[in-house]
Amino acid sequence: MERNKKTYTREFKIMAVLLSYGARTIIQVAKELEIPYKTLSVWRQDYIKFGTGSFPGYGNLRLCPEQKKIQDLEKKIKQTDLEFTILKSAVNYLNQGKPIICDFIKKNEKTYSIRLMCKVLSVNRRTYSKWKKEFVSERQKWRIGLKQEIALIFFNSKQRYGCRRIAVELQVSGYQLSHTSVLKYMKELDLHVYIKKSSAQGHLTKNKNC
Repeated sequence: MERNKKTYTREFKIMAVLLSYGARTIIQVAKELEIPYKTLSVWRQDYIKFGTGSFPGYGNLRLCPEQKKIQDLEKKIKQTDLEFTILKSAVNYLNQGKPIICDFIKKNEKTYSIRLMCKVLSVNRRTYSKWKKEFVSERQKWRIGLKQEIALIFFNSKQRYGCRRIAVELQVSGYQLSHTSVLKYMKELDLHVYIKKSSAQGHLTKNKNC
């Protein structure tokens, strides 16, 4: 019958290794602690290589103090480079106020983390969340108002004004849109220009919106 493999704690392993470097030989220490000589030898090699980072257990990366310092330094350099890239990309927005900076953050959400951009650009995350919510709702209000104005002009013209004429009329209300943009909104509203045929029948026929 196969015997269960004996396990040792991290503290025991370190203690055994330190004892093996004392006045007694590694063989003597192994006998006193009732562990195989080869096992203690492996522990010593591990301790020499990783120092206090030895014997971490399963699933952990074993690094000596020097390696840990290098790893931490590499992470800091990578983080600093990323922060500099964000700052460089946003340089034209920095002196234009918080709303413009928030607009930059929104446009780059898929490229950088919101948390990091807010940190680098000195924007409170709650402030940004509030701005984003208000920005979306204001945009929706603008679109609703625009569509209402297009529909009003269209029906006041008795369905005769196309996108070009409506674009001109919209300028009076403060909307600066191209006729192609107006045409897009007219299609969304399902608005179509109707004119009378010149025939004796005189019935209405659908015409192009421009």
